[in-house]
Amino acid sequence: MSREELNTRLGELLSCREPEFHAIPRAPEGGLSLFEPPSPEHRFLPSLPTHLEQALSTAAHFMTLANARPGEEGLAAVLDAAKWGARLGDPEWVRYALRLFLAHHPEGRALTVPPLPERAPHLVLPSRRTMPPRKGSPGVPGAEVWLDYFREDSGLNEAVETWRVRYPAAGHPDPAQPSRRVLPARHAEAFWHTHQQLLARYDTERLSFGMPRTAPLQDFTAPLNEAYDSRLPGFAPRPPGLSLQGVPGYGVEDHATRRDRLCAAASSGLLWHGDTPTDIENVEQLAHTVESTPASLDGEAWRDPLGPHGSYHHLGELLLACLHAPRDTSRLPGVMASPATAARDPLFYRWHRHVDDILDGWRSTHQTPHDLSEHTPVRMRAWMTEGPAPMHQSPDLLLCLDKDVPGMGSPDFDGQRWGEEQFGGENWDGRPPSFPMTTHVLRTHLAQRPVRLPDGSEVLKPRLEHEPFSYFLRMENLLPREQRVTVRIHLVAEPFVDERRMWMEMDGFVHTLRPSERAVIFRPSRLASVVNERGWPAHLLLPRGRREGMLFRFQVTVTGEGQETETSSEWGYPFNRPFAPGQRIVDLSKRPDVATRNIWLIHEEG
Repeated sequence: MSREELNTRLGELLSCREPEFHAIPRAPEGGLSLFEPPSPEHRFLPSLPTHLEQALSTAAHFMTLANARPGEEGLAAVLDAAKWGARLGDPEWVRYALRLFLAHHPEGRALTVPPLPERAPHLVLPSRRTMPPRKGSPGVPGAEVWLDYFREDSGLNEAVETWRVRYPAAGHPDPAQPSRRVLPARHAEAFWHTHQQLLARYDTERLSFGMPRTAPLQDFTAPLNEAYDSRLPGFAPRPPGLSLQGVPGYGVEDHATRRDRLCAAASSGLLWHGDTPTDIENVEQLAHTVESTPASLDGEAWRDPLGPHGSYHHLGELLLACLHAPRDTSRLPGVMASPATAARDPLFYRWHRHVDDILDGWRSTHQTPHDLSEHTPVRMRAWMTEGPAPMHQSPDLLLCLDKDVPGMGSPDFDGQRWGEEQFGGENWDGRPPSFPMTTHVLRTHLAQRPVRLPDGSEVLKPRLEHEPFSYFLRMENLLPREQRVTVRIHLVAEPFVDERRMWMEMDGFVHTLRPSERAVIFRPSRLASVVNERGWPAHLLLPRGRREGMLFRFQVTVTGEGQETETSSEWGYPFNRPFAPGQRIVDLSKRPDVATRNIWLIHEEG
């Protein structure tokens, strides 16, 4: 069977062309728990340890089949097994197992997963909820509608779905020995950083509407006023005013007990296993326990919802997915039951704000701050003339809209050479006003993108997009020898500049500077590492901004080989840890290896 035929079969297996109405099981009197092994007639819930174990066992079987017959023959055997397995219950568990195989087995990575709108178009349709007559605030029913375009974005939801495939809580089967489990490298760091960055971007979108930051969902008895009706088939709406409800085998009080233990651990720096305290040595240890994974402090009890710390992160999502109106007898869950739809719900962000607060509570109190006193022997200028320099106007951090760069659209365009000619050599000391092709304004707009349904009809869906742009960075190597440096680019809304968790990662890459070189580095936004390496949607690289303009700040941070320590290689550096006493974020801009520049983001109404 050819690779093309295999991809066609794969697309058919992963496709959910029609809605599936599998329900969540409810315990009969005397009853079974949700945490018993899953039954064929009920819905697959990857947040449940037993359901996840079933999918991982199936993925391990797929890997065994592929190992037995390498190449197309083995892949065909995997697809045959998946087709058979999908008939035994909710096909979603087989699709998830197949995605695990595709993501983690060398043979599987040769096949192509179709985009979410092609696989399941009915899961990406816009809710088209009625807009309130004026902007509201969190806690007021209807206010969150203003952010539906962001939460319901197909690319965002596919990214969240893919993260759960790349980093399953229980680890993934080892392709070389499928009966063995592997936790991906930097699993806990990815868990923390991914959610922290998603929250930073969501809260920046909220700011564009004048709304405050997301309130953490940590009070389990308070009414939840953020109603949500996805209007997607197979999911129940949630009215406003509900409070968290338990599920068979796990009550709200059980969840609250584990919340209190984890919050106490973040504050004290100690995780307790029975009567034995353990010092939390790093945020990964706490994150593994919060999620929880096989690296949890609970040890063999990491799967047990009623273990010392339980499976707090995932079961919080489950409790929210199972919220239903008092008269709802459908037994259908809310959208948080599925990784492909969870990010549509406003409560997804409130829950993850609470989890992030726990992790950052330990970071802020107990983690060793970054030592930012030393800098790389690289210079990016803050200003060029004598006298006081205006803040955040570095002439070495230049932005150009791609449409303003002659020849940018040509396949043989050499952006590096063009940038060196325009901004280097005799123009090295040129300031931005002397370069008419540079800009301090970036623009976004809401486009209408079609979603094609199985019957051939199309539904238009709003999607935030931005004008393509490129960075041209000027930096001078202060050493008479070659330097290999890491360049990191971050963006923050002006009101959040003093809050390190609100700095949004834009890009990060390695560059080699020649001895004493005055370098001009061309970096198009389409190469952004957060898109190409982390899976963030390319069209959501920039926040929305405002019609009248919204002030943001770019920051470029350069670290060299001598500075590349364990802490500087962490995701989110230098904003992933607290600063040392007496140091502020704004102090970074005084270093020669850091450049900052204010820009305006304008949202153009359609």
